[in-house]
Amino acid sequence: MLKNKVSIYSMLVLMMLSGCATPSASEFGEIKNACALGDGNACYSLGKMYIEGIGTDKSYYQAREAYKRGCKKANHEDSCSEFGKMEVQGLGERRDDYVVKKNTDKSQEYSSVNPKLFESTKNACMKGDGDACYSLGEMYVKGIGTDKSNKKALQAYTTGCELSSKRTFDSCYKLGTFYVKGVGVRRNYTKAKKLFEHTCNETYSKGCADLGHMYLYGNGVKQDYSQAVSLLERACKEDDAKSCSTLGTLYITAQGVKEDYKKAHDFFDQACQARDALGCYNMGNIYENGIGREQNKQDAMHFYGLACDGGIQEGCQSLKLLEKKI
Repeated sequence: MLKNKVSIYSMLVLMMLSGCATPSASEFGEIKNACALGDGNACYSLGKMYIEGIGTDKSYYQAREAYKRGCKKANHEDSCSEFGKMEVQGLGERRDDYVVKKNTDKSQEYSSVNPKLFESTKNACMKGDGDACYSLGEMYVKGIGTDKSNKKALQAYTTGCELSSKRTFDSCYKLGTFYVKGVGVRRNYTKAKKLFEHTCNETYSKGCADLGHMYLYGNGVKQDYSQAVSLLERACKEDDAKSCSTLGTLYITAQGVKEDYKKAHDFFDQACQARDALGCYNMGNIYENGIGREQNKQDAMHFYGLACDGGIQEGCQSLKLLEKKI
């Protein structure tokens, strides 16, 4: 059954290359999963998709890994051929599948906002639009079209949370963060916990992440590593980068879990791919020091560079020091 599916997808890839078909996320995911299970045909198709950017971003590194898996695990002739070509040409040796968002100055962007936008957003919130109330809170926090005011932002988020439907929990989550940090209101972990539980129960990953960190550090609740790890894993699966980074650290330091460098690497890897600069920095540290895998200073420099681009000064410093050693 699986081979028949992969054969069909191999044909689909050829159609995509000729511009006759557009892939869906599920189709790309199925081919990727089939390759992970060791199907050579799937790995060959996956490599082509990464080379051409079909259903995913282009990545020579990921293409090389797909061909390598198809060759090593399934002895797939075409995969071996493509893997060999890439090795000879030196393609895909360095990671090219990470994009860390650089810090940018938003002040100029905010200054160009139409002043009428603030008033229309405020009016929509007053009329019972929960999404508008969340936007209004953000405008007060960032000073978009109005003066900054955490207290007014708190009021907007409170209104938005009370109006929130099943599809929007942004206001409730932001309100929870205000209670945790004591922004515009006295710190109240009990209220924060209820708000994070409310959002987490509705599969809002940020709520699970912050609730997990409350249990991890014992903020307003009894410290519970097991509960923390469970919540952080749940959030990480939904690509919450902060949770993935925290999990990586826990597996490195063996806090609440057994020491596992492979899992630590995988969580940092996921965090970095989700544009978390700290996750990239930790990846650099793993490769520089050979933690749970072979030392690779070129990869370490790559990840430190990504961390530096993301605003982590330690990444910039580590990159400079490593460049001097090479």
